[in-house]
Amino acid sequence: MSKWGEIQKKNVLVMDGIREIITLPLNDNPFERCCYNLCVFADPSNSDNYRNDWTRFLKIIPKSYGSVNMELEKYENGAWTTKAALVDDTYGTFYALGFKSKGNNDLVGYRINWVEVLTAFDTGKYRVKFDLTSTAIYSDSYCLESFSQYAVDNSVRIEWLWDSVIGDRHSQDTRDFAGLEWWNQIRICNGIFGYKKGGFETESRRYENGFEDSVSKTYSEDYTMILRGLPIEVHDVIIYDILQADEILITDYNSWNNSGSYIDKSVEISGAYEPNYQGVNTKPSIQLTFKDRFSNRRKLYS
Repeated sequence: MSKWGEIQKKNVLVMDGIREIITLPLNDNPFERCCYNLCVFADPSNSDNYRNDWTRFLKIIPKSYGSVNMELEKYENGAWTTKAALVDDTYGTFYALGFKSKGNNDLVGYRINWVEVLTAFDTGKYRVKFDLTSTAIYSDSYCLESFSQYAVDNSVRIEWLWDSVIGDRHSQDTRDFAGLEWWNQIRICNGIFGYKKGGFETESRRYENGFEDSVSKTYSEDYTMILRGLPIEVHDVIIYDILQADEILITDYNSWNNSGSYIDKSVEISGAYEPNYQGVNTKPSIQLTFKDRFSNRRKLYS
């Protein structure tokens, strides 16, 4: 079994009207590439939020389907086996079918607190199954491990909020999350956030004798996030799910980060999205620039 969870490409039959909007989308390219590692960590001995990851899963289901059963599955002995029915808040937060409705569709979901899964079923590879009786939808797999400083080093954790109408990777579509207040989280296990730098802007007034009197001075900071070796599926999540979100919070877990400590840093994207496609690498890296979401570093002269 691989160390981490996996995003896998496979041929599927997509039911008309059913759409996966939280988990990583499948690419239509028929040429399969290697799986990607999705890592999550938990610490039963310490309830600190930054030592315990969580993931939210959300599906949009046409009202013509009367029921959806959610199950937690674990990969054991070469096969996926059901470990628990997700029918209440035992392993996180249960969002019953119809907790929100959008047009002719009902939403259903679950927030998994991975510490509850670790306590009940130990480490391993997990996924969520949405059983619609006539068919089933599966989330991507997540490999759960015990938290340690060594294990999470060289990773960044991103949280984002959906609470408006946003775009989609299909340019003709939009997605309506208005009023949902849906937070989600992902950890990228080969990345860093920081490299802080900034600039000053000064407003002044100039007198006839050439003297300039400063009226205000503003300092703004930019940050760089480097994510290495990402398949296109994860790039799509970053572009269409995270960077279009209403809020973005980033926590850096690099022990060697020499530009500061970043915990739930509230930022906004600044600049272009330009992956490095050089060569035949099927998992291009990306370097992104962010700016502070709040800008209060300003001095007003009396």
